Amino acid sequence: MSGFERFGQSAIPGLKRYWRDDGDGNATIATQQDVTDILEGNKAKIAHNDGYTKSRDLARVASIPLTIIYKWMTEEGWDPFSQDPDCQRKLAQKLDSNEYRYLRTSEIILGDHWRHSI
Repeated sequence: MSGFERFGQSAIPGLKRYWRDDGDGNATIATQQDVTDILEGNKAKIAHNDGYTKSRDLARVASIPLTIIYKWMTEEGWDPFSQDPDCQRKLAQKLDSNEYRYLRTSEIILGDHWRHSI
């Protein structure tokens, strides 16, 4: 990353953080993550089973790399971890869309039932 210096160590495998000082008292922090293993794991999980536990009380729906979460938070201004119904609805819409299909770990459609999946 041109002009950036790497800083700190991340406990998240493959996640790297970079820092750039613009000289005017402002800084930019960027993250980079190799998501190959996460996305390959998502494909394998979809093929493994339907995503539900034996009791069918819980469901596995997605595995989202932190760089995607950071992108949504910084560029779109919402928090996928928030319990706010608007944020949860937006997360369900994204995970149900074809654009983010690669994040899915099951074929479960969240749709209007998103409240029951969190």
